[in-house]
Amino acid sequence: MNIDLVIFDKDGTLIDIDYYWGGMVRLRAEMLSKKYIEIHAQKKVANELMSDMGIDLNTGKIKQTGPVGINPREVIIDIACQTMRRYFGTITIEQVSLVFQEIDIYSQTCLEKLVKPLPGVEELLARLKQKKIKIAIATTDLTSRAKLAMDSIGLAHYFDDIAGSDMVDKAKPNPDLVNYLCKKLSSDKSRTLVIGDSIVDLKMAKLANVSFIGVKTGLHTPEFLENSEILVDDLSNMGNIL
Repeated sequence: MNIDLVIFDKDGTLIDIDYYWGGMVRLRAEMLSKKYIEIHAQKKVANELMSDMGIDLNTGKIKQTGPVGINPREVIIDIACQTMRRYFGTITIEQVSLVFQEIDIYSQTCLEKLVKPLPGVEELLARLKQKKIKIAIATTDLTSRAKLAMDSIGLAHYFDDIAGSDMVDKAKPNPDLVNYLCKKLSSDKSRTLVIGDSIVDLKMAKLANVSFIGVKTGLHTPEFLENSEILVDDLSNMGNIL
């Protein structure tokens, strides 16, 4: 492939999505329950919050349909607020958002417990760098958190840019993140490749009119598997492609 820029999704593509978002959702759910729910009901409400935000309580893994790991932050905050209102009717979006911000700050002290790189990631990044191919991240996460995540596993230096949903008007599956990165890094779309694990990554690439490779390490729904023309099990299987 004649590629000048590779744009990676973060969760489920570069890092273990269950490990990261499972931990973050648990922290958010537990703090919301502890702050606003009577002690005897805290565990029940925390479990409901986790489930509604997208964690399968039986497996501890992310649900294939999300919403966490797929939808932008404001969607998750709204869902958490709706769940909380079933038990604490006066809670506001602003109060839920503040709890998310508190967890953002707290989690910075323990990111090494939340972020685990997937197989083949650093080897592929090093190979792309050696070939002088530009490397970026497009994620539904906040830009600052994505940068911290990459810092925590020693991979931040590989990336020419990291862009979260806060950098554009419309998050995935809209093409805004690809458009933003192509413009900022002066890369032609005909030589740009997106690598991702979910249907929103695939749709973003198609709407942006760039090439796409699917990886089966995250939220690969049947629709994603059926519509991805190129699929790999993980990034260690990219040797013959890039």
